[in-house]
Amino acid sequence: MLRTIWVVFVAIFVTILFSLTTIALVTVRARESLVARAIRTWGRLIVWAAGIELHAENLELIDPAKRYILIANHYSYFDIPCIFAAIPQPIRFMAKVSLFKIPIFGWALARSGFIPIDRKNRRTAVKSFDLAGQRIRRGNTIVIFPEEGRSRERAMRPFQRGAFLLALKSELPIVPMAIKGTFDVMPAGRFRIKSGPVTITLTPPIETAGVSVRDKDKLSQESRSRIEKLLFGETTAGSPPMQPETE
Repeated sequence: MLRTIWVVFVAIFVTILFSLTTIALVTVRARESLVARAIRTWGRLIVWAAGIELHAENLELIDPAKRYILIANHYSYFDIPCIFAAIPQPIRFMAKVSLFKIPIFGWALARSGFIPIDRKNRRTAVKSFDLAGQRIRRGNTIVIFPEEGRSRERAMRPFQRGAFLLALKSELPIVPMAIKGTFDVMPAGRFRIKSGPVTITLTPPIETAGVSVRDKDKLSQESRSRIEKLLFGETTAGSPPMQPETE
């Protein structure tokens, strides 16, 4: 419990500090590299406070000069700071619209180009993906959790098609990546944080230039298959082997 209290304290402090820093950088039109560095430092401090031993594998598969659609499984609130800390790209996320209403933090999200999405409203959700396309044109890598929410068990939830339509429309490569370990650090529905190892593993980019929109399901299946293989090893019918949940 002491770990949880410590992380909450650090998270509140660094979130306020780096939200103000990000707002200031955007206001003076600082270079994107400075904004990305501030966001990455925020992620690393959260990871440090939680006692996470973060490892990133296959980073050499992505070109620092290129931009991508990163597709990942989603277990925990810690997925996001771990991605920021591990991936050397100017990353933006699609975030719940309610987060943008939080004073200071929400202002920083909006000013720095994060993308609000209300998945319960289809019309506004479509506009959010259009906005994501604008962020891509400005030179951002977009991270999307196609499960559209945190999984409450180790098995992944069904993938939705929005991420893959965005990749096809933007013609950016898709990079499926597996986040392993955050379920044990803090799974959905539990307010208790445990230190431990987390590994983010990238897979080779899947090119989308010239690919037909009719192939969106194939892109989804290929991405899911890669992530499942990294998380669970060889599986059948897309189902992971039974594993005990960590208390």
